[in-house]
Amino acid sequence: MRKISLLLGLIVLLIGQLAAQDHVVKGTITDANGAPIAGASVTIKGSNRGTSTATDGTFSISVPNSAKTLIISAVNYDPVQVNAAGRSTVGAVSLKLAGQSLNEVVVVAYGTQKKVNVTGAIVTVGGAQIADKPFASVDNTLQGAAPGLQVSAPNGIPGSAVDIRIRGIGTITGDASPLWVIDGNAATTGDQAQSSTSTNALSGINPDDIESISILKDAAATSLYGSRGANGVILVTTKRGKQGKTRINFNTEVGRNSVGFSNKNNHPMTTPEYHSEFQTAIHNYDPTLSAADIEAFITDPNNGYGLPANWASTNTDWLHDVTRTGNQQQYNLSMTGGNEKTQWFASGGYFNQDGTTIATNFKRYNGNINITSKLNEKITFSAGIQGSYSNQIAPPGSAAYASPVSGAFFLPPFYSPYNPDGSLRYGDNDSLGEFPQGSQFNPLAIAQYNRYTDAQTQFRGFVSGEYQIIPNLKFTSRYSSEYLDYNEYVYWNPIYGDGYPLGYGDASNTKIYGWTWTNQLNYKVNLNKEKDFYLDLLAATEAYEKSTFVLNAQGNQFPATTLLTYLASAASPIGAYTLPSASSLISYFSNAALNYKDRYVVTGSFRRDGASIWALGHQWGNFYSVGGTWNINEEEFMSTLPVFSLLKLRASYGTQGNSAGFGNYTSIASYGYGSAYRGNAGSTPTNVGNPKLTWETNKEFNVGLDWGLLKNRISGTIEYYKRTTDGLVLNVPLSPTSGFASQNQNVGSIYNQGIEFSITGKPVVTRDFTWTSSFNITHNKNRVTKLYNHTPVSQQTRFEVTEGHDVREFYTRLWANANPANGNPQWYTDATKKTITSSSSQVSLSLTGKSASPKFYGAWTNTFTYKGFSLEAQLYYNFGNYIYSTWENYLESDGLYLGNTGQLSNSLRGWKKPGDVTPVPAQIAGGNMNSNVPSTRYLYSGNYIRLRDVQLDYSIPKSAISKANITNITVYLRGTNLLTFATDKYLAFDPEIGASSIGDFQVFMPKTISAGVKLGF
Repeated sequence: MRKISLLLGLIVLLIGQLAAQDHVVKGTITDANGAPIAGASVTIKGSNRGTSTATDGTFSISVPNSAKTLIISAVNYDPVQVNAAGRSTVGAVSLKLAGQSLNEVVVVAYGTQKKVNVTGAIVTVGGAQIADKPFASVDNTLQGAAPGLQVSAPNGIPGSAVDIRIRGIGTITGDASPLWVIDGNAATTGDQAQSSTSTNALSGINPDDIESISILKDAAATSLYGSRGANGVILVTTKRGKQGKTRINFNTEVGRNSVGFSNKNNHPMTTPEYHSEFQTAIHNYDPTLSAADIEAFITDPNNGYGLPANWASTNTDWLHDVTRTGNQQQYNLSMTGGNEKTQWFASGGYFNQDGTTIATNFKRYNGNINITSKLNEKITFSAGIQGSYSNQIAPPGSAAYASPVSGAFFLPPFYSPYNPDGSLRYGDNDSLGEFPQGSQFNPLAIAQYNRYTDAQTQFRGFVSGEYQIIPNLKFTSRYSSEYLDYNEYVYWNPIYGDGYPLGYGDASNTKIYGWTWTNQLNYKVNLNKEKDFYLDLLAATEAYEKSTFVLNAQGNQFPATTLLTYLASAASPIGAYTLPSASSLISYFSNAALNYKDRYVVTGSFRRDGASIWALGHQWGNFYSVGGTWNINEEEFMSTLPVFSLLKLRASYGTQGNSAGFGNYTSIASYGYGSAYRGNAGSTPTNVGNPKLTWETNKEFNVGLDWGLLKNRISGTIEYYKRTTDGLVLNVPLSPTSGFASQNQNVGSIYNQGIEFSITGKPVVTRDFTWTSSFNITHNKNRVTKLYNHTPVSQQTRFEVTEGHDVREFYTRLWANANPANGNPQWYTDATKKTITSSSSQVSLSLTGKSASPKFYGAWTNTFTYKGFSLEAQLYYNFGNYIYSTWENYLESDGLYLGNTGQLSNSLRGWKKPGDVTPVPAQIAGGNMNSNVPSTRYLYSGNYIRLRDVQLDYSIPKSAISKANITNITVYLRGTNLLTFATDKYLAFDPEIGASSIGDFQVFMPKTISAGVKLGF
């Protein structure tokens, strides 16, 4: 019996030893593009045994025969589990970038942070979301990317700036744009040119060189930027080198641009339509005239029209002549590599885009290189520089006589741009050839003979060093800078147009240099042995300076040729000036984050800024924030609710400031020199100054809930915020005895409050097919709560800022449509709308209750993947705002400008007989009782839905290209702004026209269809 027992024991022991034997499993870890991931963690599930991948992404691990699963993870990637039972290789395992994972690391103010610890409202946009887009600048790629972020292009000029607002407008006279921080430097943004129609300081950055963008929205996220964070902050991190063998990526895209929106219901009249309208207007002017008399009246030179007898035989489509289908192309090449100690990245690119109108183009050449090196266990060094050269061609805008867009609307269709022999038609400024007196110039001739160019050179760079003093204490010093150089030139030829008969030249050079130097200490204090209760501390100083220098010169009396266009050929100088300007900021700030088991996190920040632009004694300000987050899903009681994979409550309160857009010397009483005094140099007072002037200050509350269901199969965020801005800088009227009309003072208040909601889900997930859907929406309410002496403030020509109203509420006459009985114009006499009149002199300007700012905006994005195919489509929508058509009172003039100016077809809806109900009065030659004075008649709904982006990708299987040493090939077809659905049937132009919502003959937004290929080696 003992022998049997011993034998059984030996058998059991042998089986156990066999089960405990190991076998080796090998594999390769890559990203979604097939590039190897170095340093990825490979562990055996249920044990502490593990390894990490080599520089080429390969690994080898000894696995017990009893083990079934390997867990593979890497920073910024979602972990995966791989079956290893009985296998010697798992092949190539692809990791996807982290989505809603709490282990995701995001870029925050002055560093990075695990998403689980973030208490503020931050949205991260990955580089893949903005790469390869057919836009010249990175700001244009962000439309629809995040709730609370409103992005709208004011025009379609290639390379022009876009309007960005984060959570509404919190200023009246200042700049409401967010602060951009690029690789640590507070960047110059917007239109910095002196003469050009619209430039963009961000257009020198290639979107393909960007690793990620963080959008900071609330006080907990932005208060560390103190006096500059009031309008939100956008952090841009450019790409860095990656450890591993050298990898090369190349992509190219070519496409065609055309006008993205047109409205057949309201377009420039054709000659037959114009003829019909002319006949109606003359008949209404004198019903006794016969048809023959009307035709004679039109061509009679003594009645103010005097059109040629055969005028109706010409039908020019000016809109067709000034627009075009333009070409677009871009090429980008990047390389990255390195070892454990040193990584590098280098790239170069070319971008060329034709605009939708003649004489518009943007061309850019760019390069970027950076390096990161770990010199030893304590010191890490990094440096980088990116540069670009671009050239923009952009014609004048608005109603300038040389504007091709205004020419398309203002020029009557019965005038031809060509002579009978096919040459361009033009004449001197007195006769304008056969063009109507005082009308637009022939835009085709102007485009050929005039010049409107802006050449930009940009450099941005950084140098950074980190010193690990002790394991939990690190010192970082970072110097970032930018240099921008604009060379603009405007040339008006002396033969025809604005320059006739002398010609005119205007040359401007603008140089901008800015730098930021930050020195910071980061210290982590562990408060228990388990190291899951700790305090992260940051203390830092920062210095910032920006200087601008402008040089300008003008001249005329050019030779009577279009070949000598430079200012050196001008015989008569008109003027010249130089203008330097500078500002600086010194800051001290700190931040603390108390974290307990990634379950409870409390943060606090404090910043003290000293700014040169404010008055002595008021240059220093203090800004702070407090925030907290509760990761409810980490609580034990949540184990009974496994449906929740994420449930996180956030709240914050804090202050920020706004110092942008007020000028560098607005607080200083100053004199201007150069004024003539009896033929000698002299000076005059130019600014009264204000010894108490300081920045505008925000107080913001935010509460948000992040949630995820079914292992984040469905996830989303909902947030409520209220941002109150006090101390608004406004012009306060002064007594005439002071010698000044007004003075800037801190006297106003305004608030924005709203709700943001986003949701992402995967309705369908199968082995080969996945459908991912993402939706976001923002609602914002804006109200002005305090003004100086409760007195409204006029803004531009169509707005009046009034207490209790939206800051961008339109202010004009209230239109009451045509009188159905006789076709006369009608207005409400005032905002009560109790009395209607047909006399414009009895009408008061009134607040309309209609704002330029949308009530709702957002995007809906759907992505479908099937094996190697991927289809993504985004709809962007905008609702609740109104648009004012600035020049439509000339183009729908009810007969006033017939014969001299083109008219819109909406005039054809004019009243014709008693009983007609229409918003358009009777058309009468010479006008109808001032019916075309500015009013809400020319105010349109700005609601629209736009098919913003559609892209179809196909990735060639790796097995088909691996022998050629190619890691990935993706071909794609893309459409941008393909369809636009505007709810207003009679809006004559694109509803996306910037934050101002003012239609001002903007260059048309492009619709782009392009194809491209992406290669990886």
